[in-house]
Amino acid sequence: MSEIKPIEESVRCWVEAWSNRDKEGVLSVWDDQDSEATYLPAEREDALIGVAAVERYVTALCDQFSTIHHRPNSMIIKRLAYDVALVFYVLDWAVSDDRGPIGGRCRVTAVWRNRDADWKLTHYAESPLAPLVELKEFYQHVAAQGLPA
Repeated sequence: MSEIKPIEESVRCWVEAWSNRDKEGVLSVWDDQDSEATYLPAEREDALIGVAAVERYVTALCDQFSTIHHRPNSMIIKRLAYDVALVFYVLDWAVSDDRGPIGGRCRVTAVWRNRDADWKLTHYAESPLAPLVELKEFYQHVAAQGLPA
């Protein structure tokens, strides 16, 4: 078994839990032994610190949106130590509620720690693309489709 397979599986569980609006599943891969574990969503200036803050955030999003979709792309996994790994990927996301759908793309940097043979998130940060980069990608996609902008 590859050294990174268990980490890939934990990332897959994280993504699937979000896409299923499964609060317990999202929190099950969170490191509840680290009282200072941090989560920085793209839409926030300040980080969420500790499992209670993360739980409130996850619950609010899962309750607010009728659908949540996460799709990671271009994943890079680097083992930093036996029990620590750095994971980077580009996240395409979409959510919808009674107002309709919204989505985008951000970059994710996450630190995973091996706790009792399970890989758990201890730091997760989303970084939105700069608006000009997003516009460029949008118009390149439109042009590739042969559609008027």
